[in-house]
Amino acid sequence: MSETIAVLGAGNMGTAVAQVLASNGHTVRAWSIETDVVEEMRDRQANTKYLAGVELHPGIQAVWDIEKAVVSVGVVVMSVPSQIVAGITRDLKGYLQPDQLVLNVAKGLESGTNRRLSEVIAGELGPRGATIGAMGGPAIAIEMARGQPTAVVVAFEDESAAQRVQSLLQNDWVKVDVTTDLCGLELSSTLKNVYAIALGICDGMGLGANTKAFVGTLAIGEMGRICEALGGRAETVYGLAGLGDLLTTGYSHHSRNRTIGEMLGSGGDWRQFRDEKTVEGVIACGASKELMSESGLDLPLLETIDGILCERAEAPVAMGEFFREFHFS
Repeated sequence: MSETIAVLGAGNMGTAVAQVLASNGHTVRAWSIETDVVEEMRDRQANTKYLAGVELHPGIQAVWDIEKAVVSVGVVVMSVPSQIVAGITRDLKGYLQPDQLVLNVAKGLESGTNRRLSEVIAGELGPRGATIGAMGGPAIAIEMARGQPTAVVVAFEDESAAQRVQSLLQNDWVKVDVTTDLCGLELSSTLKNVYAIALGICDGMGLGANTKAFVGTLAIGEMGRICEALGGRAETVYGLAGLGDLLTTGYSHHSRNRTIGEMLGSGGDWRQFRDEKTVEGVIACGASKELMSESGLDLPLLETIDGILCERAEAPVAMGEFFREFHFS
């Protein structure tokens, strides 16, 4: 059954999700704060700024007005950087209804409060707000938009809501798993960005597959312990939202988190890259460290990444010390 769906944010992932939904026969109202992007989507059915080379489906309708984007739709997809989620949600507050679903596809924690993004959205909408969920998993936007086989996972605490979104997104090349572990999915999706930086540092240092497998395994272990400590389920970390997404983010040349790690490891100008691009792992690292500061957990890899990003030590020196001092207990 065809629906009208709003997608707020026309960056790479928002546009890719819109492309999947439109390809499934749905009408998609795509909204963005970037005037040039909206104009190109409207006039040329393209988004060369974020998805160059992809001809957008005619079912995608670019809209200027956020109210017109969300009125009378059943599902609102939010795909904006984590640090503006609160502001965009405030803009929506007067237009959303309790029976609507909000699917957040951004990955991160709110700087300053360290809240998960579903908590940010719920806090802004208030007690009569919409039902809120999230999407995670190993989804490089350009690959998904081009129809390459991709698997994601959708989380709502209400399983029927997750299944409804699953039915909208799933097709011959996009497969959608569902979970009620919203907390675990959001934490996994956030933490993998942090640990992908460490995998990128390995690349920048010229280290090989042995080292990246070692670091990746340690990362998953720390992610599982953090997730359980903060109310999620460790099993979520070992699925698409954690392990799957860490593999993609830590190995793909499309990944900003891996790229900034590579710059850190090789002595590149990572600060300029951080200032010009949204690199969620940099923001999430400090927030994750603050959340875990009183947990008593042993998280040496997270400590090392945080030290590097806070410039307490150069990446090759810090990682070298980490490798020398690490021992399995």
